[in-house]
Amino acid sequence: MTEFKEYLGILLASLYGFIIRIFIFAKDNPFGKIYDYYNIYTVTFLWVLPIIISIIPFLFAKEEILESKKKQFFFPFFSVLLFFVFTLITRIEDLLCILIISFPFLISAGLVGLIIAPLIKGKDTKKLYTIVLIPFIFSPIETLIPNEREVFKVQSKIIIERDKQTIWNNIIEVPEIKDYEYNKGFYNYIGIPRPVKSELISIKGKEYRVGHFTDGLKLYETITESKYLNYVRFKIHLSDSKLRDLPTDKHILNSNNFSFENISYKLRMISNQRTELTLSCEYILNSKMNGYANFWANSIIKDFETRLLSSLKLKIEKQFPK
Repeated sequence: MTEFKEYLGILLASLYGFIIRIFIFAKDNPFGKIYDYYNIYTVTFLWVLPIIISIIPFLFAKEEILESKKKQFFFPFFSVLLFFVFTLITRIEDLLCILIISFPFLISAGLVGLIIAPLIKGKDTKKLYTIVLIPFIFSPIETLIPNEREVFKVQSKIIIERDKQTIWNNIIEVPEIKDYEYNKGFYNYIGIPRPVKSELISIKGKEYRVGHFTDGLKLYETITESKYLNYVRFKIHLSDSKLRDLPTDKHILNSNNFSFENISYKLRMISNQRTELTLSCEYILNSKMNGYANFWANSIIKDFETRLLSSLKLKIEKQFPK
């Protein structure tokens, strides 16, 4: 019975987090715009919620947990991990979303066992039950604080052993990249689609450059600036694009917190058959935790740029001889 009481606290903690995720941080939450829904880059979601999830097991089996250093450390972790499982199996989050939130959630879980346990030892914890109300109070207060809007840029370069004309012909419309021509990385395996090809099409008299990706993702772009053989800039139109019905696309691409500004290629001739190709991506973050958001955005976009440029180099040098 004692063991059941201990594990009941873990289960209830994870269910509490799951319910808060639905009631406060879901787009169709029943409280309308009171809460900053779909914005995971808030103090309430990234730090307050995991701390409460980690404390709840102590409320149900304080004495049993405080008698064991291992339980003080692992029970908060188990609560957070079970919360992750609930959000995954219900498709509220996917693996990439879990990775992004895992750092503060797991850090909070680790600190709770070390800090909270000594503070509540030998004390009445009944008043601590009121902590479950904190997200309902903090989140509306956070919505009163304006987000910070910042523009960031990620840039990657590669040397391709071909002339500028050959490379230019293969970046405006990128030929289909086969699986063996693309070196998949960690992010691809947890949900980031890889590029397949790009093509120019006309819809109702308007020219688009469509970027095709795996899993059916299609990004519609327009050329906003171009200098033949030297520079080309694209603007992504997410409202026209075909996104996937996945948490990653909903939380990142189809949110008010992240948006692409410009994507551009720049060519610089090193010699007649050597060209430096630079791929740049400008994006806007609009949240209360842009530093943390940019850590992930920069990492994911840099990884994407590096792998795409490597694929282009392989394809161009192999299929278009000097």
